[in-house]
Amino acid sequence: MKKKSVIIVGAGIAGLMAAHKLADKAEVSLLMKAGRLDSNSCMAQGGIAAAVGKTDHPTLHARDTFVAGSGFNSFNRAFELALQAPVIIKELDALGVPFEKAAGQYVLGHEGAHSKRRILHAYQDQTGLAVVETLWRTLSENVHVYENQYVLELIVKNQTIQGVRTVNHDFYGDSVIIATGGSGQLYENSSNEQGATGDGLMLAYRAGAVLKDLEFMQFHPTILKGKEPGLISEAVRGEGAYLVNRAGDRLMGEWAKGELEGRDVVAATLHKALQSGETVFLDAKHLHDFPSRFPAIFKRLQRNGYDVRKDLIPIEPGAHFLCGGIETDRFGRTSVNGLYAIGEAACTGVHGANRLASNSLVEALVYGQAVAAALLADQQTKAGAVKPQPNTALVHGIPERSQLRKMMSAYAGIERDVYGLQTMADWLASFQHLPKKTVVHVDDLETGTLYELATLVVKAALLRTETRGTHRRSDYPSADEQWRKRSICFSVQNKAFVKTEEREYEPAQA
Repeated sequence: MKKKSVIIVGAGIAGLMAAHKLADKAEVSLLMKAGRLDSNSCMAQGGIAAAVGKTDHPTLHARDTFVAGSGFNSFNRAFELALQAPVIIKELDALGVPFEKAAGQYVLGHEGAHSKRRILHAYQDQTGLAVVETLWRTLSENVHVYENQYVLELIVKNQTIQGVRTVNHDFYGDSVIIATGGSGQLYENSSNEQGATGDGLMLAYRAGAVLKDLEFMQFHPTILKGKEPGLISEAVRGEGAYLVNRAGDRLMGEWAKGELEGRDVVAATLHKALQSGETVFLDAKHLHDFPSRFPAIFKRLQRNGYDVRKDLIPIEPGAHFLCGGIETDRFGRTSVNGLYAIGEAACTGVHGANRLASNSLVEALVYGQAVAAALLADQQTKAGAVKPQPNTALVHGIPERSQLRKMMSAYAGIERDVYGLQTMADWLASFQHLPKKTVVHVDDLETGTLYELATLVVKAALLRTETRGTHRRSDYPSADEQWRKRSICFSVQNKAFVKTEEREYEPAQA
């Protein structure tokens, strides 16, 4: 029997896990926009959340996920993720991921909005890199690897996904898995890798897939300000670091969980302080083991001229993780037959309106495994795909990327209102009347993609007239129970539409 042929676009942890699971059962081509280690996964410092401690349980992990997500999650999806997390850890351990251990037991860290210490680390503060390197090292030679392949569009014939078209080649296959990561480059300050430009989302959208919950962009509270900006892991606050102003006053002191509130709460608090003219800092002077516990972060701080043992570290929030994305079921299937999505590119329902810390890598791993099983079992039928729409950069004018990022940060960032969002929407629309620029580089296509995605993000943010999780409207400062059950979706067939969904508070299993 002929093996299925599968094209995976993206080689972060989600794409690598899917390739790992499919390698001996399908013909697999793994494509990436740049090199093997150019992904957000490689930059992930924090760790992997899993209920492996003696006093922990997957139900507690799922509940923490649900609470952090402002009740906008599917609890059952969160529960499935939490159940699978310990299983995934055992598998990674067997593959050789060097998780930190003491006396034969996993060393467990604490991060924001977790009720237990359940964060596993490897390479101290470079867990993502440790997992990526292990998956590359153990990847079957049966997988065909293609670097530096920018995907222009999905190949669609007779309403069926048949492959992908890159700048320099056409790849044909029975199925395509989008694992391209997020879109942090929509904003001026971001923890994301330079290639996080939302490519996969818009590739899927242009071919007929549904995008969902795009208004929920998580901002990480602690991005280093300096000549070499970068993420300072939440694990630092988990070990006791404080967030302070120039006078040394704790900015999170009045909150029940202090610095370990959910990221949406912490980022919003710091943003408010910055808007009022404060300067905000991370104070870790009292963490005497910082250089050994966080060696990569320590070296980055040194390169920026800071000694964490003596200095307050200037920080600001930055775009970190898109909680929405390509709508999928629990196996990564999209609304288009033969097209799948996993990792940050997907909207699985796990994260709700705000992702729980260290749930991104475990989601990538669990769904990377799940999509492989589903794909092998699925029958290929004609359903859902449309002739791909062209990149906006090929149709009309687009802004300069720096200008787009500045405007998105000012009007569609951490705090929003109808005036700012409408200003942003009008500004974006103004480019539709300008002549298209000559596309001379992939950067232009990436900017066109960011422009298209920004238009949808702003539309979703305008439509959601409430504050929930990472979507904060100063003109609608409270959560609305009716909106908790509604998701704002987009497709090229139906444009913007609102889908009503039941969101369970508790799973039957619990």
